[in-house]
Amino acid sequence: MLEDLNKYKDTFLSEAKQHLASMNKSLLKLEKNPAEVELVNEIFRASHTLKSMAATMNYHKMAALCHTVEDVLEAIKKKKIKLDEYGDILFECFDTLELSLKEVSQDKEELPTDPLVQKLHTLVMRQEGQKTKDEKTKSSLALDTEAPDRPSLITPAITSIEVKVERLDLLMNLAEGMLINKMTLDRIKESLQDPELSAAVDTLGRLTADMQYNVMQARMVPIEFTFNRFPRMVRDLAKQEKKEVNLEIEGGDIELDRAMVEEIAEPLVHLLKNAVDHGIETPEERRKVGKSPQGIIKLTAKRIKGFAIIEVEDDGKGLNFEDIKNTAIKLGILSREATKEEVMDSIFSGLSTTEQVTAVSGRGFGLNIVKKKIGSLGGSIKVESHLMRGTRFVIEMPLTLAVIKTLFVEVGGRIYAIPLASIERLVNVNRDDIKGMLNYEAIVLNGEDIPITRLNVLFDIPPLAHQTQPIVIIRKGEEKLGLAVDALMDTQEIVLKPLNKLVKENKYFAGCSIIGSGEVVLVLDVGNLLLTKRAVSV
Repeated sequence: MLEDLNKYKDTFLSEAKQHLASMNKSLLKLEKNPAEVELVNEIFRASHTLKSMAATMNYHKMAALCHTVEDVLEAIKKKKIKLDEYGDILFECFDTLELSLKEVSQDKEELPTDPLVQKLHTLVMRQEGQKTKDEKTKSSLALDTEAPDRPSLITPAITSIEVKVERLDLLMNLAEGMLINKMTLDRIKESLQDPELSAAVDTLGRLTADMQYNVMQARMVPIEFTFNRFPRMVRDLAKQEKKEVNLEIEGGDIELDRAMVEEIAEPLVHLLKNAVDHGIETPEERRKVGKSPQGIIKLTAKRIKGFAIIEVEDDGKGLNFEDIKNTAIKLGILSREATKEEVMDSIFSGLSTTEQVTAVSGRGFGLNIVKKKIGSLGGSIKVESHLMRGTRFVIEMPLTLAVIKTLFVEVGGRIYAIPLASIERLVNVNRDDIKGMLNYEAIVLNGEDIPITRLNVLFDIPPLAHQTQPIVIIRKGEEKLGLAVDALMDTQEIVLKPLNKLVKENKYFAGCSIIGSGEVVLVLDVGNLLLTKRAVSV
């Protein structure tokens, strides 16, 4: 019997997690709008379904807890008890169910739920003034006698199925292998100039592109999978810090590669914790400066070309520019001549101006972790802040790390790749048009000074004599930089691979790729290159 049920375990776990997410989400809304009876019904339906599923799978402890949650919800709906006295313990029940599911997923026993069941039932009965202690215990542990709903004899058409992540990863690896071999065939096609071979390779190229696109689409998931965990986290933190905070979320439907959605969670946790702990003031402090006692944190996502833009903004007290600058100078991170941009960027260096360290944040490491993690994903982060008006962090990152379009350039006989999404334009300028500024070289385009970095100097490669200098203008946000190269080559889609430890230490490379000739090509890290803007010799 157990073996028969085990084959349904993955389906049970997947659906159970969805019901728990729905219960958490509805309870958060209910706390803000206690009069919304339909929200109570939504939690009740999700709990009832989860109870029936758990009972069918012989997870009776989870089923008992769900049953008691239903008792509480029924009492709330009939106005026998008040929600504000049960919100915390209901969330505790949901957390216990979530931890129990985690245990079950690892083939362990479900967690004991009797203490919570008895605690809930005792509280309800105390307020209702009903039943004896023995009757209460018996009632709280009883399960519905109704049989689980029987499936219909007529099976509906299957429009979607769940696929294990490992299989999607395997498909992506196969698609990457096809793309690399297609590059090899392209090279052979060019050398042999055979019409029949050319037609076959072109057809293979289209099929490979279609396969690659569809596999990537299958890996794309809405960022709300990560966003949905934050309302509960912010609610608990705000309560712990005795603050009133409303988290507003927009753009949860923006899709990113599954791996990106998982990896971006950690940086966002740090940013939201900082916003609650250091950004938003207490209700009393907000009233003194004429603000609403409830602080607002906005978490938004939007898509621009091949990038996702994620913003975390609060209407709190903001960052004190002078305090940051003085602390950075004292620690030797900045000089007194540092620009405003450099000062604000220094908060990602482990710097902290907070005198009090809390259990949530305050040591300055959080933002350093944020920048490193986002950089490892090929993204960038910047901060904007106004004293007493709030702070906004803006993250820009690619939608996927797997396959990207790049421009190949040559520097000192070596080939490098630059992500096409970060290139604004390509120009050829006369050597005499490159101007030596105080701390860097620059060119003037449409009346705008654009700093340039010579890649041969940056990578310690002997220079070539150019009368006409090819330059790639890269851009992230409002920042621009010209990369001086020896030659511009063609554009190619490449499979981005992680770097080994030796190359990883060079911050100017985001990854590497193998092209059709078997050569390894390094992919430039646009975000870190934009930070150079330094003087280089001609």
